[in-house]
Amino acid sequence: MAVEEAIPRKVGEGVVRNTLRFWRNKNTIVIGRFQKVTLEVNLEACKKYGTTIVRRFTGGGAVYHDQGNLNYAISLPKEHPLIHNNISINFRNFLLGFIEGLKVLGLKVEFKPINKIEANGRKISGAAGCLRWGAFFLHGSMLVSSNLNVLSEVLDAPQDDLASSYVRSIRDRVTTIHNELRTDISIKDVKQALKTGFERSYRVKLIEGMLGKQELTLAEELYQRKYSKEKWNSRAESE
Repeated sequence: MAVEEAIPRKVGEGVVRNTLRFWRNKNTIVIGRFQKVTLEVNLEACKKYGTTIVRRFTGGGAVYHDQGNLNYAISLPKEHPLIHNNISINFRNFLLGFIEGLKVLGLKVEFKPINKIEANGRKISGAAGCLRWGAFFLHGSMLVSSNLNVLSEVLDAPQDDLASSYVRSIRDRVTTIHNELRTDISIKDVKQALKTGFERSYRVKLIEGMLGKQELTLAEELYQRKYSKEKWNSRAESE
């Protein structure tokens, strides 16, 4: 999460190139900036599976990450010609690139306002974003082969009479690339397809690179003062 914030900050300052980042995470729930952990997470299930809980700097709902999940993030200067002041329009504009990539794999997918990609009526990817620090930032998670059983247990509703049906509904509302294609596919192949779709959609050439010194230095600072702290991860910013 610290790296996730460092990149758009430096892109907004004009010291780092426009960036598309792919990354993965182990057995983690990532909650939105304004969410309460106790309303979104089944803490007993997290203890059972050893699931970590972290908070991101964007809004939106909680998501589950494991090694079968491919995360993506776009960082562009706010004045970029493709950027609109309406964040909902930005979701549509930039998720279309990933939709094109999924079509390369043979998937039938569509954009669902305001921030989802669906396959056969089930969510296969969701996104969050913001306009801050002189930059536009969008990130999301792509369900490639994630364990949906664990996902449905660790993401939970408030403990009321509807809790059990709510958990079942989470499982029913999401799908994975593996499930839709009915075949195994590697993270590497999915990443390549998404890159192809992105390049075709925006007529750009992606150049592979490494994090620079400025990004790494800022990420370490953000980790030490924010993302490693219980106060940030357990309390919603609005509290």
